[in-house]
Amino acid sequence: MDKTLKIGWLFPNTFSLHGDRGNILAIRAEGVRRGYRVEIDQINLDTKEFNPLDYDFIFCPPGEIVHFEAVIAFLKPHREAFITFIENHPMLVTGTSIGVFGKKINRNDKTIINGLGLIGLEVNENHAVYGDDLYYICEYNGNKMEIIGNQIQMMDADINEESPFGYLKYGYGNTGKTKFEGAKSGKAIFTNTLGPLLVCNPWLTEEIMNLIETNKELPVWEEKRDNSLEVNSLKTKVALIEKKESRLISVDER
Repeated sequence: MDKTLKIGWLFPNTFSLHGDRGNILAIRAEGVRRGYRVEIDQINLDTKEFNPLDYDFIFCPPGEIVHFEAVIAFLKPHREAFITFIENHPMLVTGTSIGVFGKKINRNDKTIINGLGLIGLEVNENHAVYGDDLYYICEYNGNKMEIIGNQIQMMDADINEESPFGYLKYGYGNTGKTKFEGAKSGKAIFTNTLGPLLVCNPWLTEEIMNLIETNKELPVWEEKRDNSLEVNSLKTKVALIEKKESRLISVDER
């Protein structure tokens, strides 16, 4: 029985905004709790050998748009491998970096960056940065759950033919004009949620780990962790959010 989990951490030397490396800490802690040896490979622009299919889980944190072209050039030879990977394997992309995997990034200066085209979304750089709480309902690995976090919106995302990852109860979401939050394709999550997401919402971390175990044909861990602290935190945050006025300006769900 293979008790090793391999995690690919994309561009930690280039993309390091908002403390989202906490997602790596969360997934590693959950793997260790379940008795696995967790190996984390840092994939940077000078990495010589990289194959997405070598990993059980891949994470890409948020980054500055100025680095996108170099990152896309690095990833482009691996596009087909990524398409195969996300059919069954979990991948998490947070914040601005969802633009890297979309079709097009439209910048404020009218320049256009062609994305990896892994998912059908187009992003538009905002003239002003908007930050707020983020609260929505999503479904992952067959389980519906509440997600709490925040977002620092540097760009709007039109998801076109892709399905949203979640449906807003509060927050700006993809564009401030719909209830859509993020996008999903196969088993990959593309989300605006910072926090870090997997620290604030361990129920999602558990579902990612359950999927990893299923893919490795291992028994899904049945011993539930105590999430009472995080549940109470969610309830407290929601109580505060319910007193706020959302920037959501329509509830159009197409």
